[in-house]
Amino acid sequence: MTPPVNARSKTWATAPGKVIITGEHAVVHGQPALAVAVNHCSTATLSYQPIATDTAALLTLKMPQLALQRCLPVVQVQQLAQRVATQHKAFLAGQVDLSSLFSSPEELLLAALGYGITANGLKIHQHLEITLQTELLLGGGMGSSASMVAVLMAALLAANDCPFDTQSLYQQVLVAEHWQHGRCSGLDPHICLTGGVQFWQSEQYHKLQVDIPRQWFLVASGKPQSSTGECVDQVRQQQHSKAFWQQFGDLAQAMERALLEADNSTLLELIKTNHSWLQALQVVPQKVADFIYQVEQAGGAGKICGAGSIRGEAGGLVLVAGVQAEQLQALCEPVGYKYWTFECAQQGLVYGH
Repeated sequence: MTPPVNARSKTWATAPGKVIITGEHAVVHGQPALAVAVNHCSTATLSYQPIATDTAALLTLKMPQLALQRCLPVVQVQQLAQRVATQHKAFLAGQVDLSSLFSSPEELLLAALGYGITANGLKIHQHLEITLQTELLLGGGMGSSASMVAVLMAALLAANDCPFDTQSLYQQVLVAEHWQHGRCSGLDPHICLTGGVQFWQSEQYHKLQVDIPRQWFLVASGKPQSSTGECVDQVRQQQHSKAFWQQFGDLAQAMERALLEADNSTLLELIKTNHSWLQALQVVPQKVADFIYQVEQAGGAGKICGAGSIRGEAGGLVLVAGVQAEQLQALCEPVGYKYWTFECAQQGLVYGH
């Protein structure tokens, strides 16, 4: 692919995050999941700055919310991507820990950009400056890495008039998601790119024309101390049977039917069951489990929406259903949790100039 000589001066891209209603962990074992794109998004704004002749092009990544700025020569960003790809292969071979891939959180984003530049044959002859902002909880089960990588990739390709469609962009974001999580089902990047409520299994999906029930909320219990990849590997080492995981698949199908029928009482019972099974996987921290118990005592139900955590007290995002906002506020205040109404984003990735 031969990119144009003149890149566009300014490009933007935005994509929502996601929440898994049911199927976390089970989805990487071939079982279905129900996931929703949420109305919280990531946005990347990219601009090119002219440089003097024979000067090496630089890539600057700015994340104002984290007061973070990294500036590297473009060639070093590409080299970072190559190193991470090699380390990931070593991880898959059982030779290194997943934690060895990145020395800082932003390295995933820089590596993804380096991969995008190399894989698409882009020739960067100007300084590249990208500002990245997100409304998502970082590492909290909202698909923040998929959302951020998607907008970075889309802005990069659009700025260079490099043609792409949803499927080709999905495949590129998936590479970075494998780096981040060790083994990625593909659900996160797909939901972030396409939006809506979706039933997903082994890269096959269909959208559901349903509304998120009233009295459904998302609660932030804090960033987990362990990564998604660590949690997935810990659960994998438990060596559960195919029949065990099939239970999760059956529950996902039952929840799909209950959503389509707007059967809120059945949804509450399914959420309770899902929570109990996640506790059996030992990924629900005790503080979060105690909070969910209080929700159940108030007549509702709750469950973690991401990988959970195998260390510490925080479990990332929690779905709470079947209680009034006033009740939830009273439960959240003593433990310092924040919450908001669960709303779906029907639109996936959008970009422009």
